[in-house]
Amino acid sequence: MVISAGDWLQGPHVYALYQSYGMSKHQIELLFIAGFGSSLLFGTVIGSFADKFGRRNNCIIYGILYGCSCITKHFPSMEVLMVGRFLGGIATSILYSAFESWMVYEHNKWGFPENLLGTVFSHAALGNSLVAILSGVAAQFAADAFGYV
Repeated sequence: MVISAGDWLQGPHVYALYQSYGMSKHQIELLFIAGFGSSLLFGTVIGSFADKFGRRNNCIIYGILYGCSCITKHFPSMEVLMVGRFLGGIATSILYSAFESWMVYEHNKWGFPENLLGTVFSHAALGNSLVAILSGVAAQFAADAFGYV
């Protein structure tokens, strides 16, 4: 849940950030297409990558890619932001696949009862909803106090 908080924190204000950099609607659209496009392209191979190199390593790569993506948001350059959206798209594909598969793997590895897995996922879904709401409130407070970056 902590991992997804980063995504929830910045999501509501990305468009406004790009506008504050003086980008046109068309440029902003291109940035979003780059992010979703890279997620589309790499989302198809992320699972195979995790199988080959390990789920934990895949999650570590998520942190690196997402961190780099966030750093690019501090630069009002279309090229830099495009790289950030590309990296963010790959990271998003990892976010919505690797962490859950790593949890299932560890759950089975440690021999926990199979019926608990559904309960864990149920609690995770509820927790993620709460994190999304709290992150939205925190993001708005931070944006009002400090600006979009």
